Amino acid sequence: MKQSIVPLITGIWLIVGGAALAIGNFTMAQQIFNLLVPTTLIVMGLWAIVRANRLHRLEQSLPTKVTLSEIAFAVALLLVYGWINGGITVPTLTARPTVAVEPVPLAPTLTTPIEELPKQPKWVIVQQLTPLPVQLDIVGGESFAVHSGAQNIRTFAPNSETIRVELVRELQQPRPAQPIPSIFQLQPLSVRLRIPKAAILEINGSNFAHLLVRNMEGDVQVSYGGTNPIVTISTKGNISVRQVNYPVPPLSGYPYRTYCDELTLFPGPNSRVIVRALSESIRIYTHQPPQREWQVRTERGEIEIRIPSNSSVKLRATCVSGTIQVPFGQSQWMSRNNYRWLEHSGTLGNGKVPITLSVRIGDIIVVLTQ
Repeated sequence: MKQSIVPLITGIWLIVGGAALAIGNFTMAQQIFNLLVPTTLIVMGLWAIVRANRLHRLEQSLPTKVTLSEIAFAVALLLVYGWINGGITVPTLTARPTVAVEPVPLAPTLTTPIEELPKQPKWVIVQQLTPLPVQLDIVGGESFAVHSGAQNIRTFAPNSETIRVELVRELQQPRPAQPIPSIFQLQPLSVRLRIPKAAILEINGSNFAHLLVRNMEGDVQVSYGGTNPIVTISTKGNISVRQVNYPVPPLSGYPYRTYCDELTLFPGPNSRVIVRALSESIRIYTHQPPQREWQVRTERGEIEIRIPSNSSVKLRATCVSGTIQVPFGQSQWMSRNNYRWLEHSGTLGNGKVPITLSVRIGDIIVVLTQ
C-alpha cells in the first residue's frame, strides 16, 4: 500500500507508446496519447484517494519520496500532453540573437489538370492569410501559368467549374531589437499569373497596393480595398467593381477620407460596367461606342469617361458638390426636401445605351473622341 504506482503506469506507457510508434501513423499515435494521458491521470487520482483512505484507517502515512515521485510523474504527463498538441514550446538557450525565419512557402497545387477544365471556368482569387499589401498582375492567355510569386499562392480546383487561388504568405515577425513596421513600410507581396482569357474572373481582397487585369475576354468582378490601391482592368466582358473601404492616405498631408484611389477601366463595346466606390478617381476609356449600360458611382473623387463621338448614349450625371463638364445636353440644379444637387441630362445619337454617373463630392467629366 505504501508503494508508488509510478512503475506500473510507466510500464503500461512504455508498452502502449512503443506499439503506437511502431504503427508509424503519427495521427493515430497522437490520438492514442491524447486518450492515454487523461486516462492515466484519472487512474492515478482514484488510486491516490483509495490508498489515502486505507492508510488513514491503518493510521499509517505515505513515504514522502512516493508522493514526490507521483507528483513529478503527473507533471511530466501534462508536459508531454502539451508538447504533443503544440500548446507548450520548449525554450532553447543560444548565444546568438534570435533571427526571424522566413516561413516555408506553400507550393502551388492544381488538383485538376488545366487541359481537363472547361473553356470558360470561373477563377476566384482570394487575398487570404496575409496582411501584407498585394501587387497582383493577371494577364489573359491560352493557358494557366505562374510568372512570378509561385511561393506565395496556393491554387486548386474544388470542381471542374471553379478554380480558386489563395495568397497565403504570412507577415514575418520582426526581430526583438527592431520596431514593428508600419503599413507604409511593408514590402508588398507580388504575384503575376496568366489565366485563360475567356475565363470568368472574381477577385476579393482588402489590402491591394496594385491590381492589374489585362487582355481578358470574360467577365471580371473585383471587390477590393487597401492603403493606396491602383486598379486597372481591361476586358471585353462585363466589369463589376466594388470598393470595400476608404483608402488610407500615404502621406499625412491628406485629410482622412479626402484622398482618392485610382481606378482605370478599359471595357469592350459589349461590356456592362458597374462601379460602386467610396473614394475614387475613376477613369473609363473606350475606343468603340458602348453597347451596354454603364453605372458609375462614388462618394468622393472624380469621374472621367472618354467615349467615341459616334456613340448612341443617354447620359444622366449628378453631383452634390462639384462640377459637371459634358459637351452635350444641359445641367440644372435640383432640390427636394432641402437637399440640392446638380443634374445633367443629355442624349448622343439615338440614346439607346444608358450611362449613369454619380458623385457626391467631386467632378464629372465626359470627353468625346474621334
